[in-house]
Amino acid sequence: MMTVLSFADRRTRLGSLTLDVLVTEEIDMAAEVTRYPVEDGTLITDHITQGVETVRISGMVSTASVAAFAFTSSGALKLVDAVEQLREMHKRRALVTISTGQMLYPDMGFTNLRAVRSNGERGGNWLEVQAELVKVRKARLRTAEVPAQAPARGRAGETNKPAGKSSGTSAQAALTEGQPENQTFARGAYNLQSGQALLKVLKGDFTGFLGPARP
Repeated sequence: MMTVLSFADRRTRLGSLTLDVLVTEEIDMAAEVTRYPVEDGTLITDHITQGVETVRISGMVSTASVAAFAFTSSGALKLVDAVEQLREMHKRRALVTISTGQMLYPDMGFTNLRAVRSNGERGGNWLEVQAELVKVRKARLRTAEVPAQAPARGRAGETNKPAGKSSGTSAQAALTEGQPENQTFARGAYNLQSGQALLKVLKGDFTGFLGPARP
């Protein structure tokens, strides 16, 4: 006779499958703690990373009701149906809810499913189900409006400041800033005469450079 019936009065649902007997219920809550020294005054939560919650369920499905203990050959279809439900949940890869009568675990995902049927003192009338599930933490998606930016004008590398002329009044004023007006005029006239003389040389006219022309 079975001796592990301490949870027999509370039906356990493992997703879409109802267990006749809950044998074990394990909860594993892991966390990762930093291995480096923590400075005094800092938040300890910044140095402890919460892991996923793992639940392990072990139970049984019988060919008949536990209360009656009337096992029949036709009840074997119940075990076949239990295996098909496990296979379907594994195939769907969907989140399930575990209810043990005392505890409720929503949003759980299977990481392992195992079904065992043996021929011994149980006579093959029991299907042992072992499942391991982890808690899936959901994140909410939020949308935020991003202000539109004005399109950039001009070519890459250009600035909005207008470029100055390479020659002319503005360039000349930058070089002669702070000088008396007569010196500025004299410098401008000298530059003008030097430029005209250089232009004559470039054209082959050396008048004025080689002395007065001989008769």
